[in-house]
Amino acid sequence: MSFFSKLGENIILPQDVLIQSKETAVVPGAINATIGIATANKKAMALPSINKVITEINNSEYLPYSPTPGLPKMRELWKEKILKDNPKINDEYLSLPMVTTGITQGIDIAANLFSEAGDALLLPNLFWQNYAQIYTIKLGNNIYKYNQFDENNKFSINNFKNTLYAIKEDKISLILNFPNNPTGYTPSDNELIQLVEVINIFAKEHPNKQLIIVSDDAYFGLFFENNHKTPTLSATYKLAENSNCLIVKLDGITKEYYSWGLRVGFITYYTKDDSLRLKLQEKTQGYLRSTTSSPSNLSQQIAIRLLDNEESIKEKEENDSIIEDRYNELKSAIAKEQIDTLVTVLPFNSGYFFTIKLPNTINAHEFRLKFLNEYKYGVYSMDNEHIRIAFSCLDKELIPELITKFKECIQQF
Repeated sequence: MSFFSKLGENIILPQDVLIQSKETAVVPGAINATIGIATANKKAMALPSINKVITEINNSEYLPYSPTPGLPKMRELWKEKILKDNPKINDEYLSLPMVTTGITQGIDIAANLFSEAGDALLLPNLFWQNYAQIYTIKLGNNIYKYNQFDENNKFSINNFKNTLYAIKEDKISLILNFPNNPTGYTPSDNELIQLVEVINIFAKEHPNKQLIIVSDDAYFGLFFENNHKTPTLSATYKLAENSNCLIVKLDGITKEYYSWGLRVGFITYYTKDDSLRLKLQEKTQGYLRSTTSSPSNLSQQIAIRLLDNEESIKEKEENDSIIEDRYNELKSAIAKEQIDTLVTVLPFNSGYFFTIKLPNTINAHEFRLKFLNEYKYGVYSMDNEHIRIAFSCLDKELIPELITKFKECIQQF
Protein backbone atom coordinates (compact mmCIF):
# COMPACT_ATOMS: atom_id res chain seq x y z
CA MET A 1 0.00 0.00 0.00
CA SER A 2 1.30 3.44 -0.93
CA PHE A 3 0.07 6.65 0.61
CA PHE A 4 1.60 8.73 -2.17
CA SER A 5 -0.11 10.46 -5.05
CA LYS A 6 1.36 10.06 -8.53
CA LEU A 7 3.38 13.23 -7.94
CA GLY A 8 4.41 11.98 -4.52
CA GLU A 9 5.69 8.77 -6.09
CA ASN A 10 7.65 10.61 -8.77
CA ILE A 11 9.13 13.49 -6.79
CA ILE A 12 12.75 12.99 -5.74
CA LEU A 13 15.47 14.66 -3.73
CA PRO A 14 18.11 15.00 -6.46
CA GLN A 15 21.64 13.93 -5.59
CA ASP A 16 22.72 17.34 -6.74
CA VAL A 17 24.82 20.20 -5.47
CA LEU A 18 23.24 20.34 -1.99
CA ILE A 19 24.10 16.69 -1.34
CA GLN A 20 27.62 17.07 -2.75
CA SER A 21 28.14 20.22 -0.70
CA LYS A 22 27.29 18.28 2.47
CA GLU A 23 29.81 15.61 1.46
CA THR A 24 32.44 18.30 1.09
CA ALA A 25 31.66 19.75 4.50
CA VAL A 26 32.57 16.54 6.33
CA VAL A 27 36.05 16.26 4.74
CA PRO A 28 38.54 17.94 7.10
CA GLY A 29 40.22 20.97 5.51
CA ALA A 30 38.30 20.75 2.24
CA ILE A 31 37.57 23.92 0.24
CA ASN A 32 33.93 24.02 -0.89
CA ALA A 33 33.55 25.18 -4.52
CA THR A 34 30.24 23.43 -5.12
CA ILE A 35 27.43 25.78 -4.20
CA GLY A 36 26.00 28.99 -5.68
CA ILE A 37 27.09 31.44 -3.01
CA ALA A 38 29.91 33.97 -2.71
CA THR A 39 32.27 33.54 0.23
CA ALA A 40 35.36 35.17 1.70
CA ASN A 41 37.50 33.30 4.22
CA LYS A 42 34.89 30.50 4.16
CA LYS A 43 32.10 32.83 5.29
CA ALA A 44 29.23 34.32 3.28
CA MET A 45 30.29 37.53 1.54
CA ALA A 46 27.81 39.92 3.14
CA LEU A 47 27.17 43.58 2.60
CA PRO A 48 28.72 45.09 5.76
CA SER A 49 25.83 47.53 6.18
CA ILE A 50 23.26 44.74 6.45
CA ASN A 51 23.78 44.36 10.23
CA LYS A 52 23.15 48.08 10.68
CA VAL A 53 20.09 47.89 8.46
CA ILE A 54 18.62 45.06 10.51
CA THR A 55 18.96 46.98 13.78
CA GLU A 56 17.03 49.92 12.33
CA ILE A 57 13.84 47.94 11.74
CA ASN A 58 11.08 48.24 14.31
CA ASN A 59 9.07 45.10 15.08
CA SER A 60 5.88 46.99 14.34
CA GLU A 61 7.12 47.15 10.74
CA TYR A 62 8.09 43.51 10.21
CA LEU A 63 5.69 41.49 12.40
CA PRO A 64 2.47 42.15 10.43
CA TYR A 65 1.71 40.12 7.33
CA SER A 66 3.03 41.42 4.05
CA PRO A 67 0.48 41.85 1.24
CA THR A 68 0.36 38.74 -0.93
CA PRO A 69 2.31 40.30 -3.85
CA GLY A 70 4.80 42.01 -1.52
CA LEU A 71 5.24 45.40 0.10
CA PRO A 72 4.29 48.27 -2.24
CA LYS A 73 7.61 50.08 -1.72
CA MET A 74 9.57 46.90 -2.36
CA ARG A 75 7.74 46.38 -5.65
CA GLU A 76 8.14 49.97 -6.77
CA LEU A 77 11.85 50.02 -5.98
CA TRP A 78 12.42 46.83 -7.97
CA LYS A 79 10.47 48.12 -10.95
CA GLU A 80 12.59 51.29 -10.91
CA LYS A 81 15.70 49.09 -10.92
CA ILE A 82 14.49 47.01 -13.88
CA LEU A 83 13.75 50.16 -15.89
CA LYS A 84 17.16 51.60 -15.04
CA ASP A 85 18.90 48.36 -16.06
CA ASN A 86 16.87 48.13 -19.30
CA PRO A 87 16.45 51.70 -20.60
CA LYS A 88 15.22 50.60 -24.04
CA ILE A 89 12.05 48.87 -22.86
CA ASN A 90 8.58 50.41 -22.75
CA ASP A 91 7.75 51.12 -19.12
CA GLU A 92 4.02 50.86 -19.87
CA TYR A 93 4.47 47.22 -20.93
CA LEU A 94 6.22 46.30 -17.67
CA SER A 95 4.08 45.01 -14.82
CA LEU A 96 4.73 45.87 -11.22
CA PRO A 97 7.00 43.08 -9.88
CA MET A 98 5.53 40.65 -7.38
CA VAL A 99 7.63 39.24 -4.55
CA THR A 100 8.40 35.52 -4.54
CA THR A 101 10.14 33.28 -2.04
CA GLY A 102 13.37 33.17 -3.99
CA ILE A 103 13.65 32.79 -7.74
CA THR A 104 12.75 29.11 -7.39
CA GLN A 105 9.18 30.04 -6.53
CA GLY A 106 9.14 32.35 -9.54
CA ILE A 107 10.05 29.42 -11.77
CA ASP A 108 7.35 27.33 -10.14
CA ILE A 109 4.78 30.08 -10.79
CA ALA A 110 5.80 30.47 -14.44
CA ALA A 111 5.62 26.71 -14.90
CA ASN A 112 2.25 26.21 -13.21
CA LEU A 113 0.43 29.23 -14.64
CA PHE A 114 1.46 28.68 -18.25
CA SER A 115 2.21 25.00 -18.86
CA GLU A 116 0.82 21.55 -18.22
CA ALA A 117 1.31 17.92 -19.21
CA GLY A 118 2.22 17.57 -22.86
CA ASP A 119 3.62 21.08 -23.32
CA ALA A 120 7.24 21.69 -24.29
CA LEU A 121 10.20 23.12 -22.40
CA LEU A 122 13.30 24.24 -24.31
CA LEU A 123 16.58 24.23 -22.37
CA PRO A 124 20.31 24.13 -23.10
CA ASN A 125 21.91 20.71 -22.63
CA LEU A 126 23.51 21.98 -19.40
CA PHE A 127 20.96 23.50 -17.04
CA TRP A 128 19.95 23.90 -13.40
CA GLN A 129 18.32 20.61 -12.49
CA ASN A 130 15.41 22.19 -10.61
CA TYR A 131 13.94 23.20 -13.99
CA ALA A 132 13.41 19.54 -14.79
CA GLN A 133 11.99 18.78 -11.34
CA ILE A 134 9.40 21.56 -11.69
CA TYR A 135 8.47 21.31 -15.35
CA THR A 136 8.69 17.56 -16.00
CA ILE A 137 8.21 15.64 -12.74
CA LYS A 138 5.58 17.99 -11.33
CA LEU A 139 3.88 19.07 -14.56
CA GLY A 140 4.70 16.52 -17.24
CA ASN A 141 6.31 18.87 -19.77
CA ASN A 142 8.44 17.38 -22.54
CA ILE A 143 12.04 18.66 -22.45
CA TYR A 144 13.90 19.57 -25.63
CA LYS A 145 17.61 20.28 -25.20
CA TYR A 146 19.91 22.18 -27.54
CA ASN A 147 23.69 22.07 -27.35
CA GLN A 148 24.74 25.37 -25.85
CA PHE A 149 28.15 25.09 -27.53
CA ASP A 150 29.07 23.55 -30.88
CA GLU A 151 31.98 21.27 -31.82
CA ASN A 152 34.26 24.34 -31.89
CA ASN A 153 33.22 25.28 -28.35
CA LYS A 154 31.30 28.33 -29.60
CA PHE A 155 27.79 29.39 -28.58
CA SER A 156 25.48 27.55 -30.99
CA ILE A 157 22.68 29.64 -32.46
CA ASN A 158 22.18 26.97 -35.14
CA ASN A 159 21.57 24.18 -32.65
CA PHE A 160 19.16 26.39 -30.73
CA LYS A 161 17.30 27.12 -33.96
CA ASN A 162 17.20 23.51 -35.14
CA THR A 163 15.91 22.30 -31.77
CA LEU A 164 13.25 25.01 -31.56
CA TYR A 165 11.97 24.21 -35.04
CA ALA A 166 11.84 20.49 -34.20
CA ILE A 167 9.33 21.07 -31.38
CA LYS A 168 5.84 19.84 -32.34
CA GLU A 169 3.93 21.00 -29.26
CA ASP A 170 1.83 24.16 -29.55
CA LYS A 171 2.91 25.69 -26.24
CA ILE A 172 6.62 26.16 -25.62
CA SER A 173 8.40 27.55 -22.56
CA LEU A 174 11.92 28.79 -23.27
CA ILE A 175 14.17 29.44 -20.29
CA LEU A 176 16.97 31.91 -21.00
CA ASN A 177 19.40 31.84 -18.08
CA PHE A 178 22.22 34.36 -18.60
CA PRO A 179 24.66 34.37 -16.87
CA ASN A 180 24.12 30.66 -17.20
CA ASN A 181 24.22 28.16 -14.38
CA PRO A 182 26.30 25.96 -14.72
CA THR A 183 28.52 27.30 -17.53
CA GLY A 184 28.85 30.94 -16.51
CA TYR A 185 28.26 32.06 -20.09
CA THR A 186 26.40 35.15 -21.28
CA PRO A 187 26.00 35.49 -25.07
CA SER A 188 27.71 38.36 -26.83
CA ASP A 189 25.60 41.31 -27.91
CA ASN A 190 25.53 39.92 -31.44
CA GLU A 191 24.73 36.36 -30.31
CA LEU A 192 21.84 37.61 -28.20
CA ILE A 193 20.46 39.61 -31.13
CA GLN A 194 20.65 36.49 -33.32
CA LEU A 195 19.03 34.33 -30.64
CA VAL A 196 16.09 36.70 -30.24
CA GLU A 197 15.69 37.00 -34.01
CA VAL A 198 15.41 33.21 -34.30
CA ILE A 199 12.59 33.29 -31.72
CA ASN A 200 10.97 36.27 -33.41
CA ILE A 201 10.91 34.64 -36.86
CA PHE A 202 9.66 31.36 -35.37
CA ALA A 203 6.84 33.18 -33.59
CA LYS A 204 5.77 34.93 -36.80
CA GLU A 205 5.98 31.73 -38.85
CA HIS A 206 3.96 29.79 -36.25
CA PRO A 207 1.20 32.17 -35.09
CA ASN A 208 -0.76 29.30 -33.52
CA LYS A 209 2.11 28.37 -31.21
CA GLN A 210 2.40 30.13 -27.86
CA LEU A 211 5.86 31.04 -26.59
CA ILE A 212 6.57 31.81 -22.95
CA ILE A 213 10.03 33.40 -22.77
CA VAL A 214 11.29 33.05 -19.20
CA SER A 215 14.41 35.00 -18.24
CA ASP A 216 16.07 33.52 -15.16
CA ASP A 217 18.28 36.45 -14.19
CA ALA A 218 19.54 35.01 -10.90
CA TYR A 219 23.12 36.15 -11.54
CA PHE A 220 22.21 39.45 -13.16
CA GLY A 221 24.91 42.13 -13.16
CA LEU A 222 27.90 39.83 -12.80
CA PHE A 223 29.09 40.45 -16.37
CA PHE A 224 32.88 40.50 -16.74
CA GLU A 225 33.60 40.95 -20.46
CA ASN A 226 32.83 43.79 -22.84
CA ASN A 227 30.18 42.94 -25.47
CA HIS A 228 28.76 40.27 -23.13
CA LYS A 229 26.83 42.58 -20.82
CA THR A 230 23.42 43.06 -22.45
CA PRO A 231 20.58 42.20 -20.01
CA THR A 232 18.30 39.53 -21.46
CA LEU A 233 15.22 41.76 -21.22
CA SER A 234 17.02 44.47 -23.21
CA ALA A 235 17.02 42.02 -26.12
CA THR A 236 13.83 39.99 -25.66
CA TYR A 237 11.52 42.96 -25.08
CA LYS A 238 11.04 43.23 -28.85
CA LEU A 239 9.26 39.87 -28.83
CA ALA A 240 6.35 41.46 -26.99
CA GLU A 241 5.19 42.84 -30.34
CA ASN A 242 4.14 39.27 -31.19
CA SER A 243 0.72 38.44 -29.72
CA ASN A 244 1.81 34.81 -29.23
CA CYS A 245 4.84 35.73 -27.06
CA LEU A 246 4.78 36.34 -23.31
CA ILE A 247 7.90 37.58 -21.52
CA VAL A 248 8.49 36.64 -17.88
CA LYS A 249 11.41 38.06 -15.90
CA LEU A 250 12.63 36.29 -12.76
CA ASP A 251 15.25 37.87 -10.54
CA GLY A 252 15.97 38.82 -6.94
CA ILE A 253 18.28 40.21 -4.31
CA THR A 254 19.65 36.71 -3.66
CA LYS A 255 22.85 37.02 -5.68
CA GLU A 256 22.60 40.65 -6.70
CA TYR A 257 22.70 41.92 -3.12
CA TYR A 258 24.56 39.03 -1.48
CA SER A 259 21.46 38.07 0.50
CA TRP A 260 20.85 34.42 -0.32
CA GLY A 261 19.01 33.44 2.85
CA LEU A 262 16.56 36.34 2.74
CA ARG A 263 14.79 34.58 -0.16
CA VAL A 264 13.45 37.73 -1.81
CA GLY A 265 12.79 37.12 -5.50
CA PHE A 266 10.52 38.76 -8.06
CA ILE A 267 8.34 37.77 -10.98
CA THR A 268 7.61 40.52 -13.53
CA TYR A 269 5.70 40.39 -16.81
CA TYR A 270 6.30 42.32 -20.02
CA THR A 271 3.41 42.54 -22.49
CA LYS A 272 1.76 45.24 -24.57
CA ASP A 273 -1.69 43.79 -23.80
CA ASP A 274 -3.05 45.86 -20.90
CA SER A 275 -5.86 43.47 -20.01
CA LEU A 276 -3.51 40.49 -20.10
CA ARG A 277 -1.04 42.29 -17.83
CA LEU A 278 -3.76 42.87 -15.24
CA LYS A 279 -4.94 39.28 -15.48
CA LEU A 280 -1.35 38.00 -15.09
CA GLN A 281 -0.95 39.96 -11.89
CA GLU A 282 -4.29 38.76 -10.55
CA LYS A 283 -3.60 35.11 -11.38
CA THR A 284 -0.09 35.29 -9.94
CA GLN A 285 -1.43 36.71 -6.69
CA GLY A 286 -3.97 33.93 -6.60
CA TYR A 287 -1.22 31.36 -6.99
CA LEU A 288 0.92 33.04 -4.33
CA ARG A 289 -2.06 33.10 -1.99
CA SER A 290 -2.59 29.36 -2.44
CA THR A 291 1.06 28.50 -1.72
CA THR A 292 3.08 30.78 0.56
CA SER A 293 0.13 33.15 1.16
CA SER A 294 2.48 36.13 1.63
CA PRO A 295 6.24 36.69 1.50
CA SER A 296 8.45 37.41 4.50
CA ASN A 297 7.87 40.95 5.74
CA LEU A 298 11.19 41.04 7.61
CA SER A 299 13.21 40.03 4.54
CA GLN A 300 11.47 42.70 2.47
CA GLN A 301 12.06 45.37 5.11
CA ILE A 302 15.76 44.52 4.98
CA ALA A 303 15.77 44.47 1.18
CA ILE A 304 14.07 47.86 0.93
CA ARG A 305 16.78 49.40 3.07
CA LEU A 306 19.52 47.77 1.00
CA LEU A 307 18.07 49.04 -2.27
CA ASP A 308 17.42 52.52 -0.92
CA ASN A 309 20.84 53.02 0.68
CA GLU A 310 23.89 54.52 -1.07
CA GLU A 311 26.26 52.82 1.35
CA SER A 312 24.95 49.31 0.68
CA ILE A 313 24.92 49.92 -3.08
CA LYS A 314 28.59 50.89 -2.89
CA GLU A 315 29.32 47.76 -0.84
CA LYS A 316 27.54 45.65 -3.46
CA GLU A 317 29.74 47.15 -6.19
CA GLU A 318 32.85 46.39 -4.12
CA ASN A 319 31.77 42.76 -3.72
CA ASP A 320 31.07 42.55 -7.46
CA SER A 321 34.66 43.74 -8.06
CA ILE A 322 35.98 40.97 -5.80
CA ILE A 323 34.10 38.34 -7.83
CA GLU A 324 35.44 39.88 -11.05
CA ASP A 325 39.01 39.77 -9.69
CA ARG A 326 38.55 36.07 -9.00
CA TYR A 327 37.26 35.59 -12.53
CA ASN A 328 40.35 37.29 -13.98
CA GLU A 329 42.65 35.25 -11.74
CA LEU A 330 40.90 32.09 -12.90
CA LYS A 331 41.32 32.98 -16.57
CA SER A 332 45.04 33.59 -15.98
CA ALA A 333 45.50 30.32 -14.08
CA ILE A 334 43.75 28.30 -16.79
CA ALA A 335 45.94 29.87 -19.45
CA LYS A 336 49.13 29.33 -17.43
CA GLU A 337 48.46 25.66 -16.67
CA GLN A 338 47.07 25.02 -20.17
CA ILE A 339 44.51 22.60 -18.78
CA ASP A 340 42.51 22.98 -21.99
CA THR A 341 45.02 20.58 -23.54
CA LEU A 342 43.66 17.87 -21.21
CA VAL A 343 40.00 18.84 -20.81
CA THR A 344 37.44 21.08 -22.50
CA VAL A 345 36.89 24.29 -20.58
CA LEU A 346 33.48 25.51 -21.71
CA PRO A 347 33.25 29.25 -22.49
CA PHE A 348 32.50 31.44 -19.48
CA ASN A 349 32.48 35.17 -18.91
CA SER A 350 30.03 35.94 -16.08
CA GLY A 351 28.23 34.78 -12.95
CA TYR A 352 29.56 32.41 -10.29
CA PHE A 353 30.62 29.29 -12.20
CA PHE A 354 32.63 27.66 -14.92
CA THR A 355 32.24 24.14 -16.27
CA ILE A 356 34.78 21.59 -17.48
CA LYS A 357 33.97 18.70 -19.78
CA LEU A 358 36.16 15.71 -18.97
CA PRO A 359 37.55 13.23 -21.52
CA ASN A 360 35.37 10.19 -22.17
CA THR A 361 37.86 8.03 -20.26
CA ILE A 362 37.21 9.85 -16.95
CA ASN A 363 33.96 9.56 -15.01
CA ALA A 364 33.06 12.92 -13.44
CA HIS A 365 31.65 11.41 -10.24
CA GLU A 366 34.80 9.34 -9.68
CA PHE A 367 36.94 12.38 -10.42
CA ARG A 368 34.98 14.51 -7.94
CA LEU A 369 35.48 12.04 -5.11
CA LYS A 370 39.20 11.71 -5.79
CA PHE A 371 39.62 15.47 -6.04
CA LEU A 372 37.72 15.93 -2.78
CA ASN A 373 39.36 13.23 -0.69
CA GLU A 374 42.94 13.50 -1.97
CA TYR A 375 43.22 17.15 -3.00
CA LYS A 376 40.71 18.66 -0.54
CA TYR A 377 38.65 20.58 -3.08
CA GLY A 378 34.91 20.02 -3.36
CA VAL A 379 33.49 20.48 -6.86
CA TYR A 380 30.15 19.53 -8.37
CA SER A 381 29.84 16.57 -10.76
CA MET A 382 26.71 17.36 -12.76
CA ASP A 383 26.61 14.14 -14.78
CA ASN A 384 29.13 11.57 -15.98
CA GLU A 385 31.29 14.06 -17.90
CA HIS A 386 30.86 17.60 -16.57
CA ILE A 387 32.37 19.28 -13.50
CA ARG A 388 31.06 22.65 -12.31
CA ILE A 389 33.26 24.84 -10.12
CA ALA A 390 31.97 27.87 -8.20
CA PHE A 391 34.85 30.36 -8.33
CA SER A 392 32.61 32.69 -6.31
CA CYS A 393 33.45 30.47 -3.32
CA LEU A 394 37.21 30.70 -3.81
CA ASP A 395 39.37 33.39 -2.29
CA LYS A 396 41.61 34.77 -5.03
CA GLU A 397 44.82 33.24 -3.62
CA LEU A 398 43.29 29.73 -3.73
CA ILE A 399 42.47 29.80 -7.44
CA PRO A 400 45.93 29.06 -8.94
CA GLU A 401 46.32 26.12 -6.54
CA LEU A 402 42.92 24.70 -7.46
CA ILE A 403 43.76 24.77 -11.17
CA THR A 404 47.19 23.23 -10.57
CA LYS A 405 45.72 20.45 -8.46
CA PHE A 406 42.88 19.91 -10.93
CA LYS A 407 45.48 19.36 -13.64
CA GLU A 408 47.44 16.94 -11.43
CA CYS A 409 44.28 14.97 -10.63
CA ILE A 410 43.37 14.73 -14.33
CA GLN A 411 46.87 13.47 -15.14
CA GLN A 412 46.56 10.76 -12.49
CA PHE A 413 43.57 9.36 -14.33
